[in-house]
Amino acid sequence: MVQKTYTYELRILKTVFLFCFALFLACITDLTYGQRFNQDSLLDQLRDSGAFDASLAPAKAAAVPEPARPAADTAAKEAQAKMVTDFKERLVRQITGNWNHPSRVDDAIVKELGQAYKQGVLEPTIIAVLSDPRLERFFPAGAKMKPEEAARVFSMYVGAELESSGNVEGVAPVEQWDEMTARHLALVKAGAYAPRPRGAASLLDDSGFLAELAGLQQAPFSYGNRVEPLINGPASFAKRAELISGAKKSVFLTTWAFYDDETGHQTADLLIGRKKAGLDVRLMIDKDTAGLYDKGVLAKMERAGIPVLRYQPGAKNYYEFHSKILIVDGKYAVLGGMNIGNEYSHLAGDQKWRDTDVFVQGPVLKDAMKFFASAWNAQAAEDGLAVRASASAFDGTPAGPARASIIWNNPGQEPYILLSMLKAVYGATTRINIENAIIVMLPSMEQALLDARARGVEVNILSNSLETIGDKIMGSMILGSFPELVKAGANIYLKEGGLPNRLHSKFMTVDGSYGTIGSFNLQPRSTRYVMEITVNFSDRQAVSVLDAAFKNDISAAKKANKVKDLGIPVMPIKGLIRGLMFNQL
Repeated sequence: MVQKTYTYELRILKTVFLFCFALFLACITDLTYGQRFNQDSLLDQLRDSGAFDASLAPAKAAAVPEPARPAADTAAKEAQAKMVTDFKERLVRQITGNWNHPSRVDDAIVKELGQAYKQGVLEPTIIAVLSDPRLERFFPAGAKMKPEEAARVFSMYVGAELESSGNVEGVAPVEQWDEMTARHLALVKAGAYAPRPRGAASLLDDSGFLAELAGLQQAPFSYGNRVEPLINGPASFAKRAELISGAKKSVFLTTWAFYDDETGHQTADLLIGRKKAGLDVRLMIDKDTAGLYDKGVLAKMERAGIPVLRYQPGAKNYYEFHSKILIVDGKYAVLGGMNIGNEYSHLAGDQKWRDTDVFVQGPVLKDAMKFFASAWNAQAAEDGLAVRASASAFDGTPAGPARASIIWNNPGQEPYILLSMLKAVYGATTRINIENAIIVMLPSMEQALLDARARGVEVNILSNSLETIGDKIMGSMILGSFPELVKAGANIYLKEGGLPNRLHSKFMTVDGSYGTIGSFNLQPRSTRYVMEITVNFSDRQAVSVLDAAFKNDISAAKKANKVKDLGIPVMPIKGLIRGLMFNQL
């Protein structure tokens, strides 16, 4: 099966790589970012770059013959073309010759691109360099893009960084990472409960500490909830089918991706069946991924009368919807990391990704419906859709012993999921287990985990290896997050088994009593630009299931006893990407 999700990530990275050079030059020459791109010329540049398949481009209208140009113009063009070629040759030689010496490559890029800028040939030089076949082995090997998609992604990511850096008039810049880190750490350390050393009673068992955590995440814990982790796709999709088939009033589903495969059509048929039975059935999905993966399955549901909302705020087209939750009758919910596709369900094909969902029932459904109503109604209003959702349409009948709350990150607002995780880490006295697919370590989380190690707390982290990441650029970003933690004595484990068995799970447990499961990748982009959802809970039985799964997962993983065991690929451009595009990682 084609690696659809991962291929899309590689496409994004290749596009980011394309304009990273231009942004880098802007930084080192102290330029403003507020230049306006000509969309037609941008599309032509991308078409010429080889970043996508030119055969997919719409046919151009017949060109109007241009009047003959003076010989001076022709000579100037030839001189410029030679200049671009010379710059390209020097850059390619520097990059290929010094790939294992990052500082030399950085210096070469600074010098040559700076000169190209002064000569007015920066853009064609960048395109020429990235199109050179000698550098192909250094780039992600993702599928080629349609020109419209390449141009849109290019402008979307540039736009995000223009706005975030405060270089768009009327748009306030985002809080910078150093400031955010200092503020977040101050928030989580404030209060009546100082961190305790290893062996002391866990703060996660203290109702007062949990009240402080609830205050930080802006959502109280409710009592009387049933929380059951669903380990891997077969367990989750069996539960989903049971709930949908047994629905009496409503089925609301949100997801990042709905694949046009066996799992997608099976799920669509279940939803259509409930719609035909007269139930209120709705689907909300990220607009970009809907356009990427849908080859008819969404239209199939829409023809059956199911409203499908595609999330994308008009004013912030770079915001992303990554929240995955199924809510049935306002009484039951399944949420976590899984999209609707074979990689997650294991229904067909050879892709069997390791993932985790959770079934919840009880008063916490109030939070679930509040989330759905908020997300649905905002996008429905923007799209002109009259159908609205009611946050009060929930059944909160107690169903178990757990304290729980469902929280979410709204893009551009306070990242409550991250804050809740940080607070929990500072409450740990024995053990922290983190299983997360994409970890590009946030400064605040790295400091929190280092502080935990200084208190003697055992820190265990499982993420993907280069083998299951499959790409050097992504690998350098993810694996490069761990050296300081390895040095501090944290146990870092790396999933093995190749792309068909990659890790996609996202959960954390603390001291055997507290857990969090959701869609949140521990990365900057999920913090800045992505709508994520998670459930936080205090329940030893549910946490024991997660800890047992974690133990099983790390038993089949590679442990990095030393920094060199991480297998961090040599990637000179890592510093450029981290420096300029950290928000997008």
